[in-house]
Amino acid sequence: MKIKKLTLSFVLLFTVGCLSTTNVQADCKSGNNAAKPAKTIAPDKSRLVKTKHSHFYIDAKAANQEIKQHPQTVVLETSYGKKTSYAKGHLPRAVQFDTLEIETEQNHWNILSFKQCRDAFLKKGITKNTPVLVYSEDALSSARVEFVGYWLGIKNIKIVDGGLNAWKNNKLPLQKGTLKPVAKSNFGRQTPAHPEDLIRTANDFRQYRQKHPKLVLASTRSWDEYVGNISGYNYIKNTGEVNGAVYARVSKTSSDVYYLMNKDWTMKNPQRILQYWKSKGITPNKETVFYCGTGWRACPAFFLAKDNGWKQVHIFDGGWYDWDKSHQKHPQEFPVQKGNPSDKKHFKIIKQPEATN
Repeated sequence: MKIKKLTLSFVLLFTVGCLSTTNVQADCKSGNNAAKPAKTIAPDKSRLVKTKHSHFYIDAKAANQEIKQHPQTVVLETSYGKKTSYAKGHLPRAVQFDTLEIETEQNHWNILSFKQCRDAFLKKGITKNTPVLVYSEDALSSARVEFVGYWLGIKNIKIVDGGLNAWKNNKLPLQKGTLKPVAKSNFGRQTPAHPEDLIRTANDFRQYRQKHPKLVLASTRSWDEYVGNISGYNYIKNTGEVNGAVYARVSKTSSDVYYLMNKDWTMKNPQRILQYWKSKGITPNKETVFYCGTGWRACPAFFLAKDNGWKQVHIFDGGWYDWDKSHQKHPQEFPVQKGNPSDKKHFKIIKQPEATN
């Protein structure tokens, strides 16, 4: 989810296009969508998913009560790059969290080491026992940070469903100014609490699939990316998918998760997407690995699955970006598929590099 250098599209995970002025790195660093002024969209109440009992989401009103009643709760406003709009209005007590603190281009946009990620949270005053609320204007970045916090072992960390937009729709109070966190020194863990949920590189996934041949590899990329019409990113030249990937119908572009979100950016009732997944063999009784270009779009799908009973669900963080790089060097070991698997005439498996990055 990374936009090359200066042109940072702000990924609005809850819409088809980018509607925010914030810069997002999501599968959003694609640079394909120009940033537009943010809009406040009235809630579509008939379609809102009930997040009251979610393990990973909390609605805006409940989040407001949490902030009022529990001063120890840390609130994080997430974004790719520092956001100038933060000082003009943010959730009470919110501090900024830049996704570059947990992933970098130098690391192929993969999640950094346990120590580096742990230290990033410690700087925000967060230990494994700290209650944490995460939100954003784009929501993809909040899901990304939430996943890292969950992976590390933060016991009580939730996304504010609908983010800043939901907060404004509910006419909840905003705070102005820039807040500095009080750092902590002892996280309380020396290793990740959920190491099995993160599959880092293309080689890691290749080896994992050899040991778990019945797993379902679910692509959260858009249809045009899935069939190889586009790469979806301005920094990825080649098109295609990881061989064996199943289309999970999560996004319309490289910078959204359209099929999971309502127009007001809250999570949809999941029944429709769960039925679609079932039709594709993506079911709770099967080990499932979600992936996208560089990990961002896979995170909301991961949390949706976890909330709906998946016991064995993972994220292949390297995604298409890392798989493509590996394919160019070792095409036999990292084959690529192109086309619609249902169209046998045009679908193909590529075991020779078509281009060089």
